[in-house]
Amino acid sequence: MPQMTQAETKQRAAFHHMAEVMKGLEADLRWGLTDSARIPAGWHKIAAEDPTPKKRHISIRLDEDVLKFFQAMGAGYLTRINAVLRCFMLARLAGVVKGAAEVDHGQEARAEYLREMEAYMKEKPELDRLMALGGKAGDAAYAKASARLDRIQALLLGMLDGVVEDMEQG
Repeated sequence: MPQMTQAETKQRAAFHHMAEVMKGLEADLRWGLTDSARIPAGWHKIAAEDPTPKKRHISIRLDEDVLKFFQAMGAGYLTRINAVLRCFMLARLAGVVKGAAEVDHGQEARAEYLREMEAYMKEKPELDRLMALGGKAGDAAYAKASARLDRIQALLLGMLDGVVEDMEQG
């Protein structure tokens, strides 16, 4: 079996997570557990509405490649675009897709990085002194400094991955 790319691994994990969530929802609906936390309050309102919502004529600008993609599927492409938008809306209502107000945008990672850097800078003079002494104390100081720097490096790499992901998503 060939090695999966990172994107394929993430896609597979997202698919399995979605399947688990849907299995849970199915069980809740089958057993009539309408008070379940897995069923967002907004869905109850949608379920009570007319199942065929009224259509409204609007003008919308789409990226050319998006429009071509849907048009290439043939007749009914506007209905498919509406279905994709409805699916997105329901995913947001279900909390499956986070909105801008719910997304961290790396704030927590930045704060953790700053905490780690501050702690390292406070420890550094003492660690340098102990490393200069050598022996067991120097080795222990070196190990502590290395572990802290590895953690800082991992946080930076994680933040960079987040930036690259944000750039790829638009």
